[in-house]
Amino acid sequence: MTSNSTAGSSPQLCTKCRTQEATHDQRSHAVCVDCFTKFINTKSVKQLGILGKETKPPIIPNPSGSGPPQIGTRRYLLGLSLGVSSTCLLQLLHENCLFQLSKGRPAPFELTVVHIYNDTSTTPSTAESLLLPHKTRYPTFTFLSHPLSSPLTLPSIDWPSFLSALSLPRSPVPTLPILLSSLPPSQASQSDIINLLTRHILLSLTLSTSSQALLLGHSTTAIAELTLSQTAKGRGFSLPWTINDGFFSLPNLSQPVLVFHPLRDILRKELVEFTKLTSPPLTGLIPDVEKSNNPEAHQVLNHKDLSIEEVMTRYFADVERSYPSVVANVARTSARLVRIFDEDRKGCGLCGMPMDGEGDERWRGELGEGDVGDEEGGTEEGERRRREGRRWLCYGCQRSALG
Repeated sequence: MTSNSTAGSSPQLCTKCRTQEATHDQRSHAVCVDCFTKFINTKSVKQLGILGKETKPPIIPNPSGSGPPQIGTRRYLLGLSLGVSSTCLLQLLHENCLFQLSKGRPAPFELTVVHIYNDTSTTPSTAESLLLPHKTRYPTFTFLSHPLSSPLTLPSIDWPSFLSALSLPRSPVPTLPILLSSLPPSQASQSDIINLLTRHILLSLTLSTSSQALLLGHSTTAIAELTLSQTAKGRGFSLPWTINDGFFSLPNLSQPVLVFHPLRDILRKELVEFTKLTSPPLTGLIPDVEKSNNPEAHQVLNHKDLSIEEVMTRYFADVERSYPSVVANVARTSARLVRIFDEDRKGCGLCGMPMDGEGDERWRGELGEGDVGDEEGGTEEGERRRREGRRWLCYGCQRSALG
């Protein structure tokens, strides 16, 4: 915020501490730097406290073979996109560890940080170089870079059915460029499938690293965006699994994974401000930090080449600036949605979400079958692919994978 004081007048005082000059806007309250930073930390620490109750320290057998067992340290995995929210979460986790150590206590958790990179456009060496500043700043955490092509062998996706629907051979397994080129040419389809593959990788790595929870940097704004974008794609039924904290299961995974969002009570614009207040600032780790919350940078003349997620990001960049309560209400309302467990309900072979057959038919009927599709929309091959997809894909994945 900009100070309201004028020449010769007293500066506006913080509405919280009443001692320092107000320099930031905290949801219609003018606050100082210290109070704003305390607000961000308090919100994150509250969620980390809930996470700590959900994840008990592991019990380790005594190495000597006798005596009482030892209490281990919690282990978490953080998905790092190199964006504002996930970078802020990394910083807040680091500060939490430093605080506990300063009190003479052991580190509250061990953290593995994973960055998924698109190996169709980024080399392994480039991906490693992107993580180098983070490794230097947070030496106590473990950092990994993982290629996007790795889920092509994961058992959590029904690859035989998926490849058959795309008219691709099952053997040898197609490369990532071939897979992406077989999708509809829209940006929305490409982005959606990449997001799904990324989630499969993170869930799998959480188990393979023996982590107790997967931490995602979704802010209040990101959860609101996800609520509308998933609904627009026809995946509204999956919202209780994709935006809420709790255990997440995929076919053929050895066990469910606890997915947690420690920043769910903080707006993106607040995180953007927080990046400037750390020492040193986080802005050096985030290439497009200003663009993340600049509505003017999001204005475009034509939306046809944007993914649904990008459209939602541009929309909420304006909304959270003028009407932050609207964003918070969307996130809070969607958090009340309840997961419906039905052993007879099969899961989607791509996203893994429970299938809602009646809902899918309503979406298909209301939009009009064949009104929107790829160049094969009226051909026999196009109809075959759609019939194949309906057998094992939810409506949202059908639209992204088959058009």
